[in-house]
Amino acid sequence: MSNDSTNPISKRSFRVTMKESYLVFILFIFSSLTAYTQTCCSGGVPVSSNIGFQSAEAQSTQLSITADLNFLKTLKTGSDRLDDDQRLRTTQSYLFRIGHTFNKNWSVEGLFPYVRQTRRISTQATSSDREATNGLGDPLALLIYSRHISNVTYRLGIGPQIPLGSFTERSSRGLTLLEDLQPGSGAWDVIGFFGLEAHLQSRPTALIYANVIQSWTGTNEEARGGTQSYEFGDDIQIIAGYADQVLLGSILMSPSGSMRFRKASRDQVNHDDLPGTGGTFVFGRLSNSLPFPKLNSSLVMNIELPLWTKVNETQLAPSFGFNFGWHLKIEKKNNLNIISEL
Repeated sequence: MSNDSTNPISKRSFRVTMKESYLVFILFIFSSLTAYTQTCCSGGVPVSSNIGFQSAEAQSTQLSITADLNFLKTLKTGSDRLDDDQRLRTTQSYLFRIGHTFNKNWSVEGLFPYVRQTRRISTQATSSDREATNGLGDPLALLIYSRHISNVTYRLGIGPQIPLGSFTERSSRGLTLLEDLQPGSGAWDVIGFFGLEAHLQSRPTALIYANVIQSWTGTNEEARGGTQSYEFGDDIQIIAGYADQVLLGSILMSPSGSMRFRKASRDQVNHDDLPGTGGTFVFGRLSNSLPFPKLNSSLVMNIELPLWTKVNETQLAPSFGFNFGWHLKIEKKNNLNIISEL
């Protein structure tokens, strides 16, 4: 299950004024920002963890636009936190996703990122070394096969991550920036996806879900102007959680909670392991969505808390992250006029 999907479990009709919707949205943002959250380890763009729309009806299209803000500011050696707050990495990603379901078995999904990454190292109390990059990241395409058995849906997908993003951005001093600050990887990757969704018979509005996402990374043989090869480490993620629907006054909310496990292998330079990359991570995620039934869409937010981290050697670890977005489902039988509804 994707946590940015319009939840189709319950078809209850309800009426929500725009004033009530904005009030709930603001309250949820405020409460979300009081918690800690997660970001990608060892730099990089959070693409693969954002794939996997919820299963949908045949001949329907799903769209989402998400703003994802991630911070790395916790310096660790292994699982030990160091007393050092001079380094900060941020990744701002704007993710456009589109998926289309052809029939009960086959669907496709694509993700297109735009990325801004920033690195800051404080050298003195009044000065700092700061570098930033902007640009299109590497898009991703998936072909997904689904199988429905009783109240359980199984999905299996595979596809490429296409090296369209730049990997030659330079610093303010004219030097090529490190690979984990580049918008793109310069290499073809393969993404494998397995998803499971189970509706509970005892509570029709509830859903248990799990996703397994495997990234097999390729090698960029033209890194650093062709002077070396670079390969980001292979990556596996397991996400499992529970989602439901609750009525808050006259407003139907769709909260969910999940755990995310991630294990990233070391990067390689000229086919040798690169120290200070890769690690193992466990996160807790809280999500909520505010549906807009007349538009067949929802407003979605997610926060994550790093529960356990163990990095290789010494490197910045996940500290804080937050994302929110808009999700829209267009069904063939519906004639949505979004402009007039807004």
